[in-house]
Amino acid sequence: MHDLMEVRDLNVWLSNYHVLKDVSFNVGEHGVVLLVGPSGSGKSTLLKTLSGVIPSVVKGVVRGFSSPSLETLKSKAMYVHQEPWFFISTPYVWSEIVGYTSIKSLSSLREVLEEFRLGHHVNRTTYTLSAGEIQRLAFVIAVNSGKEILLLDEPTSYLDKRNSETLVRFVVKLSKDYGKTFIIVDHDLTLWGDYVSEILYLSEGRLTKTSKNPFEEVVRNMSSKLSPVNSRSSECLKIRVDSFRFPDSKEPLLTNISFDVCRGEVVVVKGSSGSGKTTLLKLIASGCLRGGGVVDVSGGRCRAVFVPDNPLLYLSSPTPAEEVGLEGLKYLKYLGIASKAETPIMRLSSGERRRLAIASALSRGYEYVFVDEPTAGLDPLNKLLVIEAIIKAAEMGVGFVIASHDPFVEMIANKVVCIERS
Repeated sequence: MHDLMEVRDLNVWLSNYHVLKDVSFNVGEHGVVLLVGPSGSGKSTLLKTLSGVIPSVVKGVVRGFSSPSLETLKSKAMYVHQEPWFFISTPYVWSEIVGYTSIKSLSSLREVLEEFRLGHHVNRTTYTLSAGEIQRLAFVIAVNSGKEILLLDEPTSYLDKRNSETLVRFVVKLSKDYGKTFIIVDHDLTLWGDYVSEILYLSEGRLTKTSKNPFEEVVRNMSSKLSPVNSRSSECLKIRVDSFRFPDSKEPLLTNISFDVCRGEVVVVKGSSGSGKTTLLKLIASGCLRGGGVVDVSGGRCRAVFVPDNPLLYLSSPTPAEEVGLEGLKYLKYLGIASKAETPIMRLSSGERRRLAIASALSRGYEYVFVDEPTAGLDPLNKLLVIEAIIKAAEMGVGFVIASHDPFVEMIANKVVCIERS
């Protein structure tokens, strides 16, 4: 097997910050390369550089050797962003596919979407899709784009186990049978370990090869030590949803959901991608803050906040220090981003912004926090920091309702609410 790509001494600066430092690696034809490393280590920067997003779209300085040249790679590669909402550019599912692939007929559209359980969404507006549904749509578009090299940034971070395994099977098939080459950023080595040709580890901008899971000890520690929090108080909210549907939908999204959440307690809401987890959290937050509404939230009004899966919809200050305030600086320390306190938020990585949003919510003294996918896209070490911060807050009397696919988040749950579309 010949090398499809060779990179030597690649250096990248963004806003005068040296992100990638003397990065060198080879990628063989028809290979599946897994790129792992801590949040903020430069993984997304590497993929964006290989695809030409840097410096064509995101301004930066790039130095180093590549064969073929980076300009040639740009025409052969497609980058699928870590944050799915940055991928969408048209109003409908069908227009996304027609606009960016060679698929044009309605029957072919439905067929390719059906493989990822999206066949009934052909005419759906893209802004109503869940993050997991957009991730699946983005993958469908990428593999039908005609590009030889697919650069997938955290492609399973918002997917449930079933859809994640489906995506992995397609990657393996496309690599073996159709000659596609993949470079994939993902922290789940259990999911990918048997199928990748090489594992690259990036830390503080420097790349090394590895044959083992660099986070193995952290994962083992989480598996053995995490357990449900034990700080439940008598102050509780009772949540009930009889039925909810969107105005343009014929079928209800949520039906017959009932549970309670107490201060000092963690409730995890789980279900397949698109089952309504995010919608449920938004409805609970609205009912808690305003009283009444679609969701019956009994127990009185409360100080509550909803933290969305897109942290940029939550954050409102220019730097982490200003976002959390003086009293909240301890949460930056808990969540491993104290060193970035004065860094402009737009220069933080996606994982760092996610942790900052949680730090901001915890620093404001809310009684209840409703948070959507708090560990999505985080490496195991930073995932543990988030989970430990949630535990600390729960022990101080904060009640949590968390939408998550993450089995480690489920380990600290006092109860798990499962929802599925009928």
